[in-house]
Amino acid sequence: MHFTKENLIELHNRIVNFADENLQKINELNIDLNDEHDSSFVGMIIKQHSMNKDLSLLYSYKEIQTLTSEFILYRCLIDDYIHIIFISDQDDKNEMFTRLNADALSKNFKKLSDLAELNEEKLGGNYPYYPTYAMMEEVKQKMKDSPKRQVHFSNKDEFRFKTFKTTGNLIRDLNDNDPNSHNLRRAYFIWRKYSDFVHYSNLAYEEENEINPAEDSTYTEYAEIISYSYLVTLNCLQHFVEKYGLEIIDSKNLAEYYANTGHQ
Repeated sequence: MHFTKENLIELHNRIVNFADENLQKINELNIDLNDEHDSSFVGMIIKQHSMNKDLSLLYSYKEIQTLTSEFILYRCLIDDYIHIIFISDQDDKNEMFTRLNADALSKNFKKLSDLAELNEEKLGGNYPYYPTYAMMEEVKQKMKDSPKRQVHFSNKDEFRFKTFKTTGNLIRDLNDNDPNSHNLRRAYFIWRKYSDFVHYSNLAYEEENEINPAEDSTYTEYAEIISYSYLVTLNCLQHFVEKYGLEIIDSKNLAEYYANTGHQ
């Protein structure tokens, strides 16, 4: 099937509807958003809802023909797919999500620490938009003292966090008999290709000028990525099925539509 822009709008709207109707059911469960795993899984569903809605609106109202925005947004959806499908395939997916969150905290602290170093070493410690060493020590102590952060440390005394594999290492470490290994490798190929559009270069500009969605497979590839978003949403909903007995609503029959999703 050759997909059109109108097809993509419909596919995005189906995901929005799927997420929306199940988020309403989750809201009725009165989940505890202070619970890391409840919060993580519902947050990812909300993200899928938001990005699919944004992409639908982008196609509906965009007046220019360039696809830079689409490439960047779809890369984000692929990123979510790789992480969530990998996590869902693990024996302890909750611990894996904790590791993902811990790794994000560690990287965030490192970025702020780098700004503090730049401020102190190059800017006299007075640049108003960057932290200082003293401020970072305060942040470090608050994180050590925070009850919700205790699960994220591998060694609190040395301020070391649990780690999560980089996207590249996650794919490299897959075995052929791992669940979804081929689909994840395929997704990683597209993820790497779309990475060219995140940081501008003339290469990305030249690549985009070669694209003609009316004649090539660009929109078909986009439709594949929309299927990733469905699977992300579905796998996140499974957390609430297992924990709370949620009955998934699928008024648009997406389970049937995406029954054979994947590449052989």
